[in-house]
Amino acid sequence: MPYLFTCPYCNSQTEVEDQYSGQSGECFSCNSPIQLPDFDQIQAQADTTAAKQVSQKTIFRFAIAGMLLIVLVAGTAAVIRYGGTGLSRINETRLRRTESTNLEKIADGLNAYYKKHKSYPPATTYDSTGQPLHSWRVLILPFIGQEVLYEQFNLKEPWDSATNLTAALAMPDVYRHPSIQSNAAMYEQTGFFLVTGPQTVFPHKGKLDLDTMSDLPSQTILVVATSPPKGATIGSWTEPEDYSFARMQGNINSSNGTEIGGLHSTGVSIATIDGRSHFLKNQTDPQIVNALVTPNGNEQLRDDVLD
Repeated sequence: MPYLFTCPYCNSQTEVEDQYSGQSGECFSCNSPIQLPDFDQIQAQADTTAAKQVSQKTIFRFAIAGMLLIVLVAGTAAVIRYGGTGLSRINETRLRRTESTNLEKIADGLNAYYKKHKSYPPATTYDSTGQPLHSWRVLILPFIGQEVLYEQFNLKEPWDSATNLTAALAMPDVYRHPSIQSNAAMYEQTGFFLVTGPQTVFPHKGKLDLDTMSDLPSQTILVVATSPPKGATIGSWTEPEDYSFARMQGNINSSNGTEIGGLHSTGVSIATIDGRSHFLKNQTDPQIVNALVTPNGNEQLRDDVLD
């Protein structure tokens, strides 16, 4: 039986399912830390009090009033449910908070690489025959505090050589997405990818010059939290696979593996060149999504397009 809990900070009321008795969490309305009481104790006290103070007729009236309250709650937005959907929303908030933190750390690493080399790392490195070797995630390891791990990779061998697969077992936490579990092969999948190709921040040929780009860094996507793209073998964080802008239409979550998304049902998290994270809802106009990908598109976007 759900328990009606009132937040002591903002007085928002939420219905909490029995299995969350005594647990702590965050108020979905104000995000303040809350401690749920022991429902069994509360119910026992209520039963004792009811037996001493009220008659069967009064109990019946309370039951009718309770059912009316449940109907009102179901029909209005006055009470936010804590259990069920409400708990899912709280978990979603926590997931997005961790996701945003990782996105911003990765963006900082990419920008630190740019500051030293005057260019962003190539999305993929290749050998002399054109075979792909490593992902950009390996190249920026020294810029996210992973110098020791970086030294364990042989950059002249492909990402899936025995040496490099062994090194890949130690995936940095910053590449770990909170909604993705390790796969059976023990090589952990990442949830952070680039959008690559002509007209993007990561072109296949040449490099982006931040000093001459026409669009605002605060309105240009640098890295995305998304499911692995189609074509990825195991989705390992060292595997050189990212999203191809040429295959995208800009429709978030519309096609898993070719359109960014797949980790949230309502949208996708991104980080822009200025290092800030944002959340793009599914309803975002595809033209806006595409404009955010291109650093030199000269699109006229509203100042609050990412607010």
